[in-house]
Amino acid sequence: MKEIPLKLIMIVFITCIILAVIPVSAVKTAEQSVGDSITRGSRFTVTITGLPNSSYYLWLPHTSSMTGEPRDQPPVIAGYQTNVMEDPADGPWPIGSYQYNNGGGLTIRDDIAPSTPEMPNTAYYALVTTDNRGQATVEFLTSVNTGLRSYSVKVENPRSVDSDNLLVDLQVYSRRAPAVIGIFTTSQPITPTFPPTTIERPLTVTTLPVTTVPVTTIPEPVQTTLPAPATTKAALETVTVILAAGAAVLIAGRH
Repeated sequence: MKEIPLKLIMIVFITCIILAVIPVSAVKTAEQSVGDSITRGSRFTVTITGLPNSSYYLWLPHTSSMTGEPRDQPPVIAGYQTNVMEDPADGPWPIGSYQYNNGGGLTIRDDIAPSTPEMPNTAYYALVTTDNRGQATVEFLTSVNTGLRSYSVKVENPRSVDSDNLLVDLQVYSRRAPAVIGIFTTSQPITPTFPPTTIERPLTVTTLPVTTVPVTTIPEPVQTTLPAPATTKAALETVTVILAAGAAVLIAGRH
């Protein structure tokens, strides 16, 4: 029997040591429990800290046993959030078809509650994109239809490995807490389509009173007409007769 050279044995031994030292890279996954502090009508936010400008799958795992019917629904993702993309309710479901790590071929849609006429299960998961700092915040809502049980949130990026830093922080708000202001913005925003809002306000027409300006009338001066002196023909004839009579008397007196 031919002996194996010592040099070959040493090469195989060193190779085994190197393979044992180098860790096998795996998909980075983070899961965080919401806890028992959440109540119906309250809400909570999930803040992801990972790679900048990267997409992460986010869903509520281990909820496939729920019926999705009223009073047995998981919390839902609030609508119209920046950089939060959801599948259409009627499909296709490219996000929900993602096969998560260590799931044995199961997809996100296999790990969540089913759809019902009242609530599509596309509200239980999303694809979230981080900003330039590697952060993203997603808000979840609860209602009277939310099932009373414990929940957890799972975040995963298939291109991220265990050596990457991935943190998930949860913040629970009560029903009376003010709304979250400014979810987040990135250099590549996903702009949602908002339904147009029409605000109708009654138009009140106010009629102003008519203002009457008094007009001052200056009376015209009264013209007084003095009677013209009597110069009628009869008066002249009377004077002539008197003068003639006087002349006659004078002539008679001389004779």
